[in-house]
Amino acid sequence: MAVDRDAQCRHGVASSGLIAILVPSSRRRRPGDVGSARVPRGTGQEDPMTPLIDEGFTIRTGQRVRLRPVKAGDAPALAEMIDGLSPLARRRRFHGAVTGLSAARLHDMTHLDGHRQIGLVAAVEHDGALRLVADARCVTDASDSAAEFALVVAEGWRGRGIARRCLAALRRAAAEEGLHWLYGHVQADNLPMLALLRRCGFALSAHRGDAGLVVAEARCVRPTAPLPPTRLPQPARAAASLGRA
Repeated sequence: MAVDRDAQCRHGVASSGLIAILVPSSRRRRPGDVGSARVPRGTGQEDPMTPLIDEGFTIRTGQRVRLRPVKAGDAPALAEMIDGLSPLARRRRFHGAVTGLSAARLHDMTHLDGHRQIGLVAAVEHDGALRLVADARCVTDASDSAAEFALVVAEGWRGRGIARRCLAALRRAAAEEGLHWLYGHVQADNLPMLALLRRCGFALSAHRGDAGLVVAEARCVRPTAPLPPTRLPQPARAAASLGRA
């Protein structure tokens, strides 16, 4: 399962899978605090995420799913989805024991700038109400050449092709921001996620500093300029906007 791709890939942060990106200097946004929008909280002027992805698809059960950018109003539905995860699923998503999300954490996860921080949700209508069944996001790291991604699908909604759709859409959205790579760190015992990433074209390799993690990485778009032959050093993770502590 471990693949040595030091001479082929580069990465910088991770959680479950991530994208690495080279953003032209003319398009780079300098965020404030990681996880916040491009304007201070509470102003009522938060810049909405650019709707690069807004699409519907039908899953194997015949139900329609809408895949779109996360919005501030999604906080209650996102909290409900996270609360409904099994302890194992929450540990795999947040890389630690999480029993619930604070209001501040939910704010950070639903107020993204849409450029350095990209978040997508899969939503369905259930009994006349909105229900989120998946959340996928990535955060550009300090190198401006990589972004970490995280992905979770709600209990009872796995195995229906939703995760694959989310990953593909996240890669497209990242490509629109000039990204070249998607990468992430996956817990080594998360065999379903590793299998999914392998099917989606990610290369898997052993984490150099933690035997309990596997690094997954995939090229997002063909670079317009040559990339260095080696990976970036593994820095501290860009975890705040991914909702991790």
